[in-house]
Amino acid sequence: MPERKENMDYMEFREKISEGLKDFYGSDASVRIHKIYKNNDVAKYGVAIQFTADGEDSAVPLIYLEGLYSCYSRGILDMDGCMGEIISSREKPLKEYGGIEEMSLNIKGWGYAKNNVYPALLPARDNKKLLKGLVSTGMLDLAVIYIIRGKSEDGGFTSIKITSTLLGSYGISKEELHRQALYNARNDGYRLYGLEEAVGAMVKDEPFTEGIKETGCIAGGMMYVMTNRAMFYGTAGILDSQWMYEKTRGTSCYIIPSSIHELIFVPDNGEIGQEELDKMVLEANSSVIEDGEKLSDHCYYYDAAAGETRIRK
Repeated sequence: MPERKENMDYMEFREKISEGLKDFYGSDASVRIHKIYKNNDVAKYGVAIQFTADGEDSAVPLIYLEGLYSCYSRGILDMDGCMGEIISSREKPLKEYGGIEEMSLNIKGWGYAKNNVYPALLPARDNKKLLKGLVSTGMLDLAVIYIIRGKSEDGGFTSIKITSTLLGSYGISKEELHRQALYNARNDGYRLYGLEEAVGAMVKDEPFTEGIKETGCIAGGMMYVMTNRAMFYGTAGILDSQWMYEKTRGTSCYIIPSSIHELIFVPDNGEIGQEELDKMVLEANSSVIEDGEKLSDHCYYYDAAAGETRIRK
């Protein structure tokens, strides 16, 4: 078992990591610890190592420290082991992307972003700190933000949230960004599945967007899961009024915010009401859903006759 200093708190751990990396890299590198607000204003700390030769405007990977501190606290890694993991992670993007500067240029150029920008929904109240630097549009008690979506090594998806600075580099308006994000999302496609089949696929640890048949439209007596092809920030489908109209076919529905990635549609047939559904949402949020994945503590309502989604009191 690696030796470690007993009772080192997280702040001291971050300071020791910073000191160790500065000693390792020397004067040619700048080592900085950043506090980053993630979804729902969950604060995380990450270390960025930038070399003088990179230039001030170059992008550098941010290596989060929470997981390493957990390993250190449990005696899985000592300080040298933690720094070794950081050093290895710092070099990885350079090998995978053929130079970090190229990746940085892709993100900053509208030619690349235009085809890879998508809308995403976050709770406005719980993201006040995060939203300060992001481009966003209000929707009920939610915020529409805009992400550049990419593929990760494991076949999943990664995202970069578009800031006001990034939008400025694109030379376009927020309205144009919004229109393009919705256009890409519609081409990417939203999906509707029976809840029972979707849960069965998840129990088997299978991606239900590939393993089960998509539902044509909502009918009474069943619950449905809505997400996108990527199963990544798929709740933005409620922004697509045409898709909502086509799938509901005149059926008003309660909309349960399962997470920031999917929604559950419950046809309003008079058998279940708002209060009961809100209790279900609160229970799930407190016991199942991770803090960074929560969308809302109440359900929404789609009024088919009016063709709009609202908060039903």
